[in-house]
Amino acid sequence: MKISSWILLLGLFVLLGCSKEEQAPLPPLKKIEVPEGVVGFYSGRLPCDNCKGNVVKAELKEDSSVVFIQNIVRGSTPDSVETDTLSGRFTFDGDKLSMELSEGKVRYRFQQGSYGSLALLTGAGTVYKDQDGFKAELIRIYINPLRKTADTTLTKETDTSSAQGEN
Repeated sequence: MKISSWILLLGLFVLLGCSKEEQAPLPPLKKIEVPEGVVGFYSGRLPCDNCKGNVVKAELKEDSSVVFIQNIVRGSTPDSVETDTLSGRFTFDGDKLSMELSEGKVRYRFQQGSYGSLALLTGAGTVYKDQDGFKAELIRIYINPLRKTADTTLTKETDTSSAQGEN
C-alpha cells in the first residue's frame, strides 16, 4: 500500500511539473529619452565626518548655478537632522563636474556615469567608495519636461487623448 501511494504522489508531481503554461509576453515599453548634459535634479548620499549620513538634493541650472540641499543626520532622533541649503556654481568639462558652494568654502568634484549619475571623486581623482565598496553618487531624477501652454504658463506634459470625453 505504501509503494502505490508513493507512486501516485510521484505521478502527481510529474504531471504538475510538466505543465506548459506560458505567460503572455510583456507589452513593449516606451523608450525613455535621456536628456543630454548635466542640467537637472539629482539626489543621493555623500560621505560626511562625525555624522551618520549626508543625504543631498541638488538642482543644476542652465546658467551654471546650483542649489544644494543637504540633510546631515547626526543621531537617531528627528531632532538630530540638520538641513542646510547651499548655493554656488558648477563647471562641466568632458565627463568631470566641479561644484563650488558657499563662496568656495565647500567643493565637490564628480565624474559623470551611466544614465547621467554623478560619482564623487577623491582628491586623487578616483571614484570614492565607502568601506562596503559602494560608490557615493548622485542619481539623476528625470521628470516630465515643462512646456508652455496657450496662456503662457508652464505645465507638465500629460497625455490629453484619454482626458477628452465623448460628446
